[in-house]
Amino acid sequence: MSESESESESESETETVSCLYPGCERPAVPPPKHGGPPPRYCDLEEHNASSAYQAMQAEKAEGGSGS
Repeated sequence: MSESESESESESETETVSCLYPGCERPAVPPPKHGGPPPRYCDLEEHNASSAYQAMQAEKAEGGSGS
């Protein structure tokens, strides 16, 4: 049972995570070697949590004004 657990852990570590910025399909940067949470955004400097939030709010505003 330990082998299957370690196999599933290694599979999840190798999964490619896409950038969370709206509309971006680039892969997120690789996780740091020293550990810590894995990055959620690609290597583009403007793709970060703050700009992603602003982009999502702008999309909501555009969608809501059409009604």
